[in-house]
Amino acid sequence: MNIEINYPPKLKAISIHAPFAYAICIGMKEAEYRSQPTHRRGWVLIHASQSKQSDDYFADYGIDPTTVKRGAIVGAVKITSCVGSPGNYIYHLVNPIKFNRPVEGVKGKQAIFWGAKTDAEKIAFTIASEQIREYLLSTT
Repeated sequence: MNIEINYPPKLKAISIHAPFAYAICIGMKEAEYRSQPTHRRGWVLIHASQSKQSDDYFADYGIDPTTVKRGAIVGAVKITSCVGSPGNYIYHLVNPIKFNRPVEGVKGKQAIFWGAKTDAEKIAFTIASEQIREYLLSTT
């Protein structure tokens, strides 16, 4: 598959346990709690991690766990601000997008925000960026 690599150079992803990743993308979770602050603003890709540690939370959001993709970029959201105190920060999230076509086969990272380094990740970020553009065009 030949794909022209084309995504914003500063675009990053954040890996989140699947129930919370999907809750963000469908607009049910408007904040992400982290131990570190961020100055990042704008679009970030939401990656649903492989972890099943938080699977008990699917029911809290009314999400059927058999319908989710893990190890995939499942959507995107904009970070508008970060508030809090040492060890307890809240990233405020708006404009959630749940992708119609999750970008599967993407291994997440431990870093809070991570970028595309490998060719496969660059392709994944390009496919994800196209879905953000499609969404934005459909809402204008």
